[in-house]
This record gives sequence, C-alpha cells and structure tokens, in this order.
Amino acid sequence: MAQETGFEKTRGVSRVEVRAGFAQVHVRSLKEPIMEGRLKLLRAISDADISIDFLKLTPDGFSCLITEGQSEVAARALKSSHADYAVATGRSVVLVYAVNMRDEEGLIAEVVQEAIRSGKAIEHISDMHDRMLLVTLSEHADDLKDCLEKDLVDSEAGGRR
Repeated sequence: MAQETGFEKTRGVSRVEVRAGFAQVHVRSLKEPIMEGRLKLLRAISDADISIDFLKLTPDGFSCLITEGQSEVAARALKSSHADYAVATGRSVVLVYAVNMRDEEGLIAEVVQEAIRSGKAIEHISDMHDRMLLVTLSEHADDLKDCLEKDLVDSEAGGRR
C-alpha cells in the first residue's frame, strides 16, 4: 500500500516572521490638484532610485515604506519639492503567514485583534492571499511576533483555527 502524500498546507497561521531595516514616509497637506502633487513626489522618489512598498493614498498625500538605508536620499528628494513630509526610521515588518488567509472567515480580524491586544503600535496593515504585513517600530517587532505566535500558531499542527 502506498503512503499518502499531503499537498495542502494546514489552515490557519503557520508562522510569524520579522523583517527589519525600514523607514516610513508620510507626505501630507498637498495642495489641489492632489493627484498631480502625489505624482510629482512619487516621480522624485523614483528619480532618486528609491524602491517603495506599502503605498497608501491619504486624503491629502500618501505614505509608503522604504529601506532605512534610503531614508536620507528620500528626505533630500522630498525636501527639494517643498513638500510637508516626515521620514521615520527604525521600522520593521511583521509577516503573519496563513494559507488562503482572505478565505478563512475571521482570520484577518483575529490577527488584528491579537496585534492590538499586544499593546504595540501598528503603523500600517496590509494583506495578501497568504500573509498579513504589519509595520511597527523595530523595538516592538520581536515582542509583537512572540505575541502573535503564542496566540495564533499551533506548533504541532503547523497552524491553528
């Protein structure tokens, strides 16, 4: 009799990971037309050869994540455009992995609830089909990871829920 091979990963949160070395960029108070102002500043960032992640459009600007090593270059690019901006270093991304996360009813809400319960400030939340990404201060990232692992990951089954 042949041994059965499992192809499907266990449902629920399977692991939590921290990636450090990021900076958060906030641009605000753009004048009308706001879309033109956004495009001008995003072009300045692109022209400075800076890669961005987590682009979020706000009512009067945008925010994004860049590598911490590019924070001074980004500040120079934004300063030359006379924008109201802030570049905050010392950020990390906490990744919460779960197969078909968006299809598991209440799982994203549970991750967010546990993150809030940890007491650590979350600056950005994003999700993909198989993971959530939470941006927080680097000094809080490992504590947040530990909290999420403790409450959401079943180490024996490789996942929970």
